[in-house]
Amino acid sequence: MGTDLGGLQPTRVEHLDAAYWDVEALDREQRRQFEVCHGCRLCYNLCPAFPQLFKYIDEEVDGETEKLSHAQLRHVDDLCYECKLCFIVCPYTPPHEFAIDIPRLVLRAKAVNTRQAEPGLGSRLLSDPDLLGRLGCATAPLANAAKEQPLARQLMQQTLGIHPRARLPRFAGQTFASWWAHRPPPATRGTNGKVAFFYSCLVNYYQPQIGVAAVKTLERSGVEVICPPQNCCAMPALDEGRLDFALGHMARNAERLAAAVREGYEVVVPEPTCGMMLRKEYVDYLHSEDARLVAEHTFDLAEYLVRLHREGKLNRDFAYAPGKIAYHMPCHLKYQAIGRRSVDLLKLIPGAEVQLIDRGCSGHDGTWAMKTDYHDLSLQVGAKLFQGIRDAGANVVCTDCSLAALQIEEGTGEPVVHPIEIVWAAYADTEEPA
Repeated sequence: MGTDLGGLQPTRVEHLDAAYWDVEALDREQRRQFEVCHGCRLCYNLCPAFPQLFKYIDEEVDGETEKLSHAQLRHVDDLCYECKLCFIVCPYTPPHEFAIDIPRLVLRAKAVNTRQAEPGLGSRLLSDPDLLGRLGCATAPLANAAKEQPLARQLMQQTLGIHPRARLPRFAGQTFASWWAHRPPPATRGTNGKVAFFYSCLVNYYQPQIGVAAVKTLERSGVEVICPPQNCCAMPALDEGRLDFALGHMARNAERLAAAVREGYEVVVPEPTCGMMLRKEYVDYLHSEDARLVAEHTFDLAEYLVRLHREGKLNRDFAYAPGKIAYHMPCHLKYQAIGRRSVDLLKLIPGAEVQLIDRGCSGHDGTWAMKTDYHDLSLQVGAKLFQGIRDAGANVVCTDCSLAALQIEEGTGEPVVHPIEIVWAAYADTEEPA
């Protein structure tokens, strides 16, 4: 069974209740929770949202949280990028009587606001990575070249709200799903486990080499791998407040993955945000048996490989030492409370020296860092992390989150890979995972 959240109990999302959508009820609940935050202030340095909230309370409403305006509440919402670090450190989360859950409260606010006003073109496109990915990969050389042109970036800023200097992922010439569909079947069927691989839209459309390395590493250790039909995990849609759209994605994924679980497969995910969605968000939004079953059988990729090692099943035929590795642990892995499994995995490679750079969030968090309004601020959020990576002087920099990798590359100029790429490259007699 997959690991739970270490006792954390985020708020169940009662979106079927009319009160969930009531604007006045939402405002009252935000003021109630923000009043607790105002008295505590433990999260003052985690993200831009809390300093702005406290500034409003201290300087503009004379310490009276109930006087915060709708515009001030919405501004605080917009500064939250769902890293969930506040939930991890908060002493008042459920089941405490105060029941503080700012990340879920902000997602509710975004959903309510979006239902009140139709989202614009930029919001609709950014919340649908499958559509963007299919279009981009179908025209990858042209699309990638266009993204580097000033005129195209100006147009993207005007239509989508994307900052002209924001580093954007490159579309793959061949998607992971296409590679999977056309690969020859493995020579032997694995006997050390059965995995349903949820590869994610990031891997599928932008970083297929991560998925290829993951599949080949699993199969090298005798694990049978399948890839059920799937779509985006729906986190981008939640971030943009498109709850109905997100629920459709969640329900389809939960149904397909639950079917695989019932056939004896464990779900393995290489991207932390997608793993977080399957393990927790699906249960609390869908309230279904399929979601519960998927959550109980979902593993982060490194978590699963470390379990294989502990069972004596991981192939450790490593021949190449990567040297010093600087590793950033994404916020959404911390939220899942599974420990430093990628560090444990990398340390299995002889000659690997792994340094955890634990200096906060990268500041990317989905599409937040790409937006004109927040790009410069996002780089300020990640500044301590960037300096830590520069100071490490490592041979290679890695993180499990492909979007955090983008942010680190922009902030440091260093190329960043996924831990599984290092593991696969360390094996003897392996071809390039692409």
